[in-house]
Amino acid sequence: MNPAEKKVLLFLVEGTTDSTSLGLVLSRIVESEDVRFHVLGGDLCYRYRINRQNAARTIMRPVNSFLQRYRLRRKDILKIVHIIDTDGAFIPPTRVFHGGNEHAYYGSDKIVTLSDDSMRARNEHKTNAAMALSELDTVEQIPYALYYFSRNIEHVLHDRTDTLSSAEKRELSERFENEYAEDPEAFVSFICSRAVAVRGSYEQTWDYIFRGTNSLKRGTNLGLFFSSMKKK
Repeated sequence: MNPAEKKVLLFLVEGTTDSTSLGLVLSRIVESEDVRFHVLGGDLCYRYRINRQNAARTIMRPVNSFLQRYRLRRKDILKIVHIIDTDGAFIPPTRVFHGGNEHAYYGSDKIVTLSDDSMRARNEHKTNAAMALSELDTVEQIPYALYYFSRNIEHVLHDRTDTLSSAEKRELSERFENEYAEDPEAFVSFICSRAVAVRGSYEQTWDYIFRGTNSLKRGTNLGLFFSSMKKK
């Protein structure tokens, strides 16, 4: 990359609907940088057994893949912005109950599933991974920040808590893109609004989401990203 060119602001997201919903509007909000999205095809917190010792190395797996694909160097990246869904996974094990049907039920304060032991193990795995990642501020000397949608992006952006098909998720993401791409300031107002924004500092928003059953409630700390860019 030529030094005169923009630095890459790299967003790591779980799926294509995240990229569709956020890609265009964010590129218009942060015009001073080269906004890129790298779709992980799932949640790194589930894919790897992440802990404090290997968290940075784990993040560099997809980052190195991105760099190789586009023939970039680490110094070309301004910042890594990693966005995850909480999936309600940070709740106490006692709030996971046996019952229901083939689809797990996610309430505002509990999860009901036929696979309750597996769900508790899944939640513990993800909680440990998210805790380790949330404590990182750099990865191989590249600034890094982790943000969340709770329970997921559809919950935050559309207030949908029902089970959605891939086609329904795609339709919602395209609708959201069309609504906000031409009015990025309205998107910032929404993502920072009391309807969805978790208040507090970066550390406080993570303390909140790990506490009690908050990871099942609608909320996001992505608004802090815009605050950090203003300070920059």
